[in-house]
Amino acid sequence: MARQQNRRRLVSNELLEHAARLFATQGYANTSFQDIADAMGISRPALYHYVSNKEEILAALVRDVLERVVEILEEARAREDLSADARVAEALRRIVINNARNTTRFRLLDRSEPDLPAEIADLHRQARRRVLELLTGMIEDATHAGRFRPLPARTVALGMLGMANWVAWWYRPGRDEDAESIADALVELAMSGVRRDDDRQVAPGPWAALALVKEDLAHLEKTLSAVLDTRPDQQ
Repeated sequence: MARQQNRRRLVSNELLEHAARLFATQGYANTSFQDIADAMGISRPALYHYVSNKEEILAALVRDVLERVVEILEEARAREDLSADARVAEALRRIVINNARNTTRFRLLDRSEPDLPAEIADLHRQARRRVLELLTGMIEDATHAGRFRPLPARTVALGMLGMANWVAWWYRPGRDEDAESIADALVELAMSGVRRDDDRQVAPGPWAALALVKEDLAHLEKTLSAVLDTRPDQQ
């Protein structure tokens, strides 16, 4: 039984790979069920053993691409061993690696979005909203914890997702660095733009932030006093 389940899983994954490649190169509408069977080297009746129609394959690809990202975000958000900003960094790193390793499936989903059947399009929209909702919430948590600068969380989330998603279009396995190195570089780039410097991090809550403001005002006051004391008209 376990052997049969493993074989079915392997065949299903191969089916999705072939279908994703055909959909991406020929277009979803121009790819027939027979094309997919031919690519797999099996008969059309044999293909019906695994799926009923093209829509079922496309729905599986949508779930495979987007639900995996939702899963990554939910797992990172639950990491109590990490600080709020480290959770964002961990999630972003894993999303970049996932996209780099699944470029064909991601490009297919992006290109096919205008042609998705209504039910699958709704599934796609729900998953995308959930991804944005989760990442925005994690960024807000990091901001409230004093780890991120007070930037618009949704804008930051969209910027990070745009950076991660674009990887699927330019990443070339075997020519670019490995996926992990690419992810490390992009995470460093993204986090450096939103993280507070070590000497500017504050504890959660308004009072710590107020203390930081008072410190800045005191520094400004001293700086202005020093400048005014050295002005010629004050001598």
